[in-house]
Order: sequence, then structure tokens, then C-alpha cells
Amino acid sequence: MALPEFSMRQLLEAGVHFGHQTHRWNPKMEPYIFGARSHIHIMDLSQTVPLLHQALVQTREVAAKGGRILFVGTKRAASEPIATAAKRCAQYYVNHRWLGGMLTNWSTISGSIKRLRELESILAEGAAGMTKKEGLQLTRERDKLEKALGGIKDMGGKPDLMFVIDTNKEGIAIKEARRLGIPVIAILDTNCDPDSADFPIPGNDDAARAISLYCDLIADAVLDGMTEAQVADGVDIGASANPVELAMEAPAVETAPAPAKEESKAAPAAAKEEAKAAPAAAPEEKPAPAPEEKTAEAQASSPATEIVDDVSLIDGVGPTYKKKLEGAGITSLKQIAELDEARITKLDEELELKGKIVSGEWVEQAKEMLAGKPPRAKADQKAAAKA
Repeated sequence: MALPEFSMRQLLEAGVHFGHQTHRWNPKMEPYIFGARSHIHIMDLSQTVPLLHQALVQTREVAAKGGRILFVGTKRAASEPIATAAKRCAQYYVNHRWLGGMLTNWSTISGSIKRLRELESILAEGAAGMTKKEGLQLTRERDKLEKALGGIKDMGGKPDLMFVIDTNKEGIAIKEARRLGIPVIAILDTNCDPDSADFPIPGNDDAARAISLYCDLIADAVLDGMTEAQVADGVDIGASANPVELAMEAPAVETAPAPAKEESKAAPAAAKEEAKAAPAAAPEEKPAPAPEEKTAEAQASSPATEIVDDVSLIDGVGPTYKKKLEGAGITSLKQIAELDEARITKLDEELELKGKIVSGEWVEQAKEMLAGKPPRAKADQKAAAKA
């Protein structure tokens, strides 16, 4: 069994090192801060890497013992990645709003979960004998309970480990976990209190790419722990219809080769199928970077006029920021390249860009592309593919 792998390069590409503006910091985070750039704190990834590894080890150990792991992230950027990761590894999550007493007042929460199950049963039968209005009221009640409790309705008790995005936002959840003695793994931005987590991970807790990376790594560690537990119990994962009964398709591919002894005893027909599958899998992984390389080369060789009007080619400008920029009348790379310090400050305040123009080097990126260079994201992918 092996923990999910990650590199400092992945963390850099996801923007894990970007903190908040210097005036918003928590002094307790000073040991984890590398420095400041354009009034934005930069976190020390040389400390993030070992701390993240330590958190993954703890997650795997809890999962291997059959423990419950609760994913918590109610902010908009974290809501979807938290739910997706928890479902993928068959664990539990809260991604809408933390209800006070969700852990410390479990008896009351259990009553609400029981009501949710009753409503699901009634509506599954078609709400026979009810008027349209009554059926609609029950549906609304069910949806409200599902949004608040759907991620923990099968938990059955307090979790053994809690993974949290943004300790400031989830302060109540962390207080309840501490009161019950539940270990907390938390992503800590530069404005957070490191004392609130048992396993702190210094990193950006706002960027969608960074949050998705954290969630995927934790989910992979859970699946690895569950697989390890099944192997220890003597379960033939390769022959099992559902390699991890509670888990999903992803671990099945990783864990199938684990029991070497079982493979040696497999029938010749199965061996032939595996032999056919192996070469088929290899070309899927190798050619993957090829289209990206071609794309980067094509963009580099294409005339500058083809990319001038696409500001989304700037690394860090997603659909949301692109829409904000267009609302301010900025629709081309040339306009971004010509931004001066005063204009940048004004845009940052008006569009709430959180210093992204400076920290993401948008102006420099725009100038590079106007000079004929490929977008940084594509160049990084090409370099990574060659490496």
C-alpha cells in the first residue's frame, strides 16, 4: 500500500503558497510564512509538504481501522469538492451550513435524520392520498433536511477524524470536535489560528484548485487505508466484485494488482486478459501529454492576434474573473498588459480580485503572450511532460 503522491510543483501550480494580504494575517502563522510579495503573504511550502504528508498518514491509519472521517467545508469554493471527495471514498460530509450541536447534540440531530428518512419513504411511495400542496410541502422539507444533513445521515455517531477547509469559517465545528476529543486536520491560511488544528496544513484555503487538490489527496488516503484493512483481513481484492464495498471505482484500478499470490494462481484466461489490459493502459498514459505539447507549440507559433482577445489564457483567470474583467471593459490581453499600478489598485477594489492581478502576475503573463510566448499553464504542462 502507498500513500497518494504529490509534489511541491503540484502545490505551486494549484496556488497553495498564496496567502492573504499582509494586514489580514494571524501572527501565530508567522513560522509558516516564507515572506511577502506585493503586500501578499507567501507560505513556506517546504513546511507544507511534510505536514500534508503527516495528515495523509493519519487519515490512512484511521480509515484502516474502520474509523469514520468527516469532511467539512461550507464556503462556496469548498462545497462541491468536499462533497465529491467524501462520496468518492464513502465517507461523510457537511458542505452547506454547520448546525450548532451537530456533534455535541447528536440525539437531536438523530431525530432530524429520522424525520428525513420518513419523508424519503413517504415521497418514494408517491405521497398517496395527499393533495398537491401537501406533497409540495413535504418535498420542500425533505430537500431542506437533505441539504443540511444528507452528508451525515448514515454516519451513525461521532466521527473519528475531521478534515476542515478554513478554520475561521468552521469555528463552531472545530470547537465541537475539540470538546469531544476528535482529531482535526485543517487547511490553515495566513489569517487562521494554527492552535485550532491537531494536524495543521499551511496553505491557500480560497483557491478552487488548491481545495480540490487537498480533498483528492485526503480521499485517496482514505481509500488506501480501506484497501489496506481489507488486505489485512485476507480479502481477495482482485477477485472481488466490489473491491472496497463502501468505496468507488477509483481504488479498484489501484488495488487490483496488490495481492501478487492470488494473481499467480489465477486461471490462464484471466492472465491473458490482464496481459491485454496492461499494454492497453500504457498508451493511455503516455500519449496524454502529447496533445498538450502540440497545443502549446501551436499557440506559440500562431500569430499574436489569435490570442489577444482571450484573457482566460492567463494562468489564474477562470470564468468568474473573466466575467468580472469583461464587466469592467477589459476584454483583451493588450488591455491587461497596459495596466498601471493605480489602475490595478482600483480594479482590485472594485472587482474584489483579492490582489490576484499582482500575485498571479497577470500583467507579466499578458506581455509574454503578446511577445509570442505560449501561455504559462501550457508551458508548465509541456515542461512537466518532458520531465
